[in-house]
Amino acid sequence: MNDGAEFSDDLLVGLTPEQREAVTSNARRLLVRATAGSGKTHVLTLRIQRRIARGDYSPDQVLAMTFTRKAGDELRRRLAQSGIRDVRAGTFHRAALTIVNQYRRDSGRSPVTLETNRRRLVGALATQLSQSGVVRLDDWQLPRLELEIGWALSQGLTGATYLRQARRHRREAPLPAAAFADVLDRYVGLCHSRGVLDFDLLLSEAITLLRDEPVVRAAFRHRTPSLYVDEAQDMNPLQFMLLREMAGDDPDLFSVGDPNQSIYGFNGASPHLLGELINTWPDTVVLDLTRNHRSTARIVAIANTLLEEGARGIVPARDDGPTPIVRSYNTDEEEARQVATWLTVNHRPGTPWRAMAVLARTNVQLDVVASALEAAAIPIERRGPDHSPASDLFVSSDQGRRTDHDGPDAVALSTIHRAKGLEFEHVAVVGWAEGLLPNYNATTTAQLDEEGRLAYVAISRAERSVLLTWSRGRNDPRYPDRAPSRYLAPIEAVIATINRRDAPLTGDARRARLAAIRRDLAAVNDEVALRNDGESSPS
Repeated sequence: MNDGAEFSDDLLVGLTPEQREAVTSNARRLLVRATAGSGKTHVLTLRIQRRIARGDYSPDQVLAMTFTRKAGDELRRRLAQSGIRDVRAGTFHRAALTIVNQYRRDSGRSPVTLETNRRRLVGALATQLSQSGVVRLDDWQLPRLELEIGWALSQGLTGATYLRQARRHRREAPLPAAAFADVLDRYVGLCHSRGVLDFDLLLSEAITLLRDEPVVRAAFRHRTPSLYVDEAQDMNPLQFMLLREMAGDDPDLFSVGDPNQSIYGFNGASPHLLGELINTWPDTVVLDLTRNHRSTARIVAIANTLLEEGARGIVPARDDGPTPIVRSYNTDEEEARQVATWLTVNHRPGTPWRAMAVLARTNVQLDVVASALEAAAIPIERRGPDHSPASDLFVSSDQGRRTDHDGPDAVALSTIHRAKGLEFEHVAVVGWAEGLLPNYNATTTAQLDEEGRLAYVAISRAERSVLLTWSRGRNDPRYPDRAPSRYLAPIEAVIATINRRDAPLTGDARRARLAAIRRDLAAVNDEVALRNDGESSPS
């Protein structure tokens, strides 16, 4: 039952021992902790290909869950190149939608209606609350209310359970905790009364069906005996609940994740859920891919300064490349113009514009960069929602396969969040200032830790060269005199060490080095002479 798929051991040539084990292990449950640039998508693809070629499963029995449409497209493309075309690859939300709609079809009901814009629902809820005299919400409170509703639902909470968890997580809701708990229940009630589900409620609906409907659960597990989770560090508790209901007690489950790239805390994601995978299925085999094949050793060295002490065992596979650069400017406009100059210098034969990217913490920062690049006649491409969670819910599988993987010859402009999973030869990251990176909204230890991981993700997108810039914001009334990001000092210390190591020796240091070399050469010559004398003497 290999469905035409082939797998030759030649495909294993060039893999590290850890990569090879991840592909070939017979364990039913594996968690691969894979650092940036470690080839985890290649490993995941080869494992699926090998299992299908061996006849363990047919392609349509495999469900690979990714976190963006772009990632699902890329996985399908790689599998198609090996002759495998029917593997289901897509987001958790796509998998949930399939479960819910199949149940509705079997029950003679119409497909689910999704509300993609939670802000519309929150606005309607605010009007309802005001008219009923429950509470009056000002416009400025609505975005915070929307965010808190999203966080609560991503944790799988109801009004009653929110009260306990909000205290434990030190949440700062726009309303007192008890009032917000009531609003949360009213929000869910509003959705049900309108016959709609938002993205989180879609996941909850699928969880409920798998848990409470034996026929739904049995049908899903029969059709889907093999599960794969890409970017597992991006799971939030609600997605993990869905995975647990899908998988059961004895799943064939392969997960890949990197706790150092967990950057979706606003969506409820937590790197600690990688540990929950092991707690749920204790016999899970854990493998670590620590070799970075993407970035040069100098890029890895500065990226490592952003990781916690115990997570710095990343080994670079490439030694070449220029030393990373850090620059400061007086204004955002000057910063953007200098980034344009740096990009122009790196644009040469063999290095197209699409080999370069400019990353920022927010889209507002990218607007200034876009203006400067357009003024310099540099083509740009703004990276959009196809890199966001739930981005494949309204794209058919045929559309998902029709992707231009080279893209236009243009510099990519992207927020750091949307750049995760991508790579470029040259990367500029703007806005390394307090209030921007880390963002001023990050106040708790957990939030600041995530900002550090976000900075790590930004740097680790680069293959060959990195430019890090910041502006004092002299013309910005919000930040009239910014300070450099707290993350820059250790980065600049590493750069200084690299520069000292590579600097040409002069004066006494040069003379001492030459004298040492002469002594070493003399010692070698003496050893050779002694060896020759010994060989020529009579025995």
